[in-house]
Amino acid sequence: MSDETLAVLLHGNVVGELTQEIAGGDPAFTYTEDYATSGEIALSARLPIQRATFVPSRVLPYLRGLLPENSEMRARWAREFGVTPNDSFGLLGAMGWDCPGAVQFCHPEQLDALAARSHDYVSIGESGIAARLRELGTQAASWTMREEHWSLGGQQEKIALTYLDGQWLEAHGSGATTHILKPGVNSLKHQALVEHLTMRAASFLNIDVAPTEYHRFEDQWAIVITRFDRNVIAGNEVLRIHQEDFTQALGRLPEFKYEASKGPGLQDMAQLITRDSVSLQGDRLGLADFLIINAVAGAPDGHSKNVGLLRTGGGSTIAPLFDLATGLAYESENVDRKIALSIGGERQISRVFRQQWDKAAAVLRIDSDIFLSRVNGMAQAFPESFIRAINEVPDAEGIDKIAEQTLPRLVDNAQQIISRL
Repeated sequence: MSDETLAVLLHGNVVGELTQEIAGGDPAFTYTEDYATSGEIALSARLPIQRATFVPSRVLPYLRGLLPENSEMRARWAREFGVTPNDSFGLLGAMGWDCPGAVQFCHPEQLDALAARSHDYVSIGESGIAARLRELGTQAASWTMREEHWSLGGQQEKIALTYLDGQWLEAHGSGATTHILKPGVNSLKHQALVEHLTMRAASFLNIDVAPTEYHRFEDQWAIVITRFDRNVIAGNEVLRIHQEDFTQALGRLPEFKYEASKGPGLQDMAQLITRDSVSLQGDRLGLADFLIINAVAGAPDGHSKNVGLLRTGGGSTIAPLFDLATGLAYESENVDRKIALSIGGERQISRVFRQQWDKAAAVLRIDSDIFLSRVNGMAQAFPESFIRAINEVPDAEGIDKIAEQTLPRLVDNAQQIISRL
């Protein structure tokens, strides 16, 4: 290995290397000879285990998906580390010791230091969490802990913490976080609360979603999301589970996560799980739930980066759903009322009839009657489930206003969907 090489680790073991031939350029990726022979979990659906080297264009979508989409954050890192904001190799070399899933990146000379890190957890009380949440509002894109080499993907500001034995902890060294805390999108009032209510309502419909809670830390409110790529076992050991999102798995850069902007559509996703799933029928139903719940909830951001895949030996399974948030809590001029993932070619709910749902069912190879029954059932039940979620957090700041604005629109949206079946 040379200075232009990064070791790539999965579950703590070196499985390959990134090689950057030109400073600032995009790297190629090669599995080690041992892993190419006996490895079980592929880094990505686009990077199946093989001996041949993957060219940079094949590798870049996966790497970019591990980094913040926030351009200000990448620019800040770039200034600190003397690289360009689009130098994925350089950014991961500096901040890739703990990434989404079970992947890590480090310079070869740092492998011993990476392996020698202890599992350190430091208690952080309510005031400490509140301070970090406040910092997100004053220092945009400041969610990572630079000295710990962390990288979290996505657009929103967030912090990652560990919750063990009834207390909140900061994870240091090789310690893994278990929860993500988000104060919400600043431009949309009470957005974190809206996201929690949508997620919680979906959970009442037996949809597999990441568990969420809504907490106040002193004067700061945040949605608290249990990470589905972490698992706490006996003895409070936190294990990492490898994962990627559909944008990465389908070889698209994060800026092409929306179907309307050259991103994946339902057909692309269905073809991927047909090739890669280890639980095909369950994953078809999981994709159906993702499509339906975004339509029923009036959630406009159900793009390919907001649905993930848990990678196991031999393939993948769809991860619990996350980042569900109705747009019906806001005026139409502030939030796009179209859904991100089209149904039978339509993104405007008023144009989705039985014909469009039948097309989606055919793409997913689900019996039409079963599929339509699923649509009808979710539409019938979701408004009441949203009320149930509201009643769980009666003291949340803004809850009455959210209820007043959102519930009539949810009922109307559901009735429209049902009437067109």
